[in-house]
Amino acid sequence: MDLAEKLAKVLKVANLPEEAVLFLVEKGCALVEEEKADRRAFAEELERMTDDELRRFVPDVYQKNIYKIDYRKLKERGIRLISFDIDDTINDVLFNNLQARIPGGKLTMSADARDLFRELKEMGFTVTLLTNAHTKIAQDTCEDLQADGYIARADKPDTRNFLRTMERYGAEPSQTAHVGNSMRQDIAGGNLAGVTTCLVRRAGVSMKAGKFFLKTAGLKTKGHLVRKRLLERGLWRKHHNCSKGDQYYQLGEMPDYRANA
Repeated sequence: MDLAEKLAKVLKVANLPEEAVLFLVEKGCALVEEEKADRRAFAEELERMTDDELRRFVPDVYQKNIYKIDYRKLKERGIRLISFDIDDTINDVLFNNLQARIPGGKLTMSADARDLFRELKEMGFTVTLLTNAHTKIAQDTCEDLQADGYIARADKPDTRNFLRTMERYGAEPSQTAHVGNSMRQDIAGGNLAGVTTCLVRRAGVSMKAGKFFLKTAGLKTKGHLVRKRLLERGLWRKHHNCSKGDQYYQLGEMPDYRANA
């Protein structure tokens, strides 16, 4: 039995709709292939990185979800432009893609997300979307949340669309923040572009399923390799040895990991 058949068999036991099973199997197999690609080269690159180079993966803010970020602190720091990732940051990539595939259907976000975007705009922020997802998801999300704009297929962590977003709204890196759930795409890309970076831990059905797929294939994510290297260097960790749970922090509150190692 190949990997796709194994995954389909497990997912069907979970009583998911057939469309959801097909999507997750497709995404899971693609994820496995992506994680295999250039894996040794990526691990060797991490090994060679200096502490300063590794810090590209360290966020300025780390919170459970987009609703826990202290946006007032961003405002006080001079931030006026915030870009958001969509999939597994604002809501679940599985639901996004299933809704987007319905002929004539429109993707909708949660009421909480709509309220947050409205509040941010009332605070004076320009709020945009910067996503690697396809245009249908970005366009529908932008309309539903009444965001100021979007860039789809952004190819993060490449910095060109971070820079394009800032140019579009006349903002400097010091006036810009990016929110996302990927250390390799959102945080590394944002840090390389010089913006304030906010990592959220949110993991949807697809992400959890993806980790299962990788475990089935005997792999750990490249993100895991990043976190392992940061932990070894004492630069950042999701968990303190001295306290239970995630070590969340707001802007300006970076814990002293070396002191607590």
